[in-house]
Amino acid sequence: MKNVAQQLITQKLKQLTTSDIIYYSKKYNIPISKAEAEAIIRALKKNKENPFDSDGRKRMLGKLASITSKDTARAVNKILIKLAKEYGVDHWLE
Repeated sequence: MKNVAQQLITQKLKQLTTSDIIYYSKKYNIPISKAEAEAIIRALKKNKENPFDSDGRKRMLGKLASITSKDTARAVNKILIKLAKEYGVDHWLE
């Protein structure tokens, strides 16, 4: 069941919109510009890394940092962690 849920979440990450990223950034008080949100969306659509694997998440965020900035990658990581906590699956990110 965990693998199925992780696959669904990973698929959802690839379907996020710029508006979704802006919504979550405001919800969690993490500043992200529209341009950064657009870059995040492009990176997520191309991502082949497993965000639930710590090494995969580091590679994913490293690629994002090279496209945008380290601050943006950190912001995405914070949003991912907060969302995982909100849905009670934060232990999957360890």
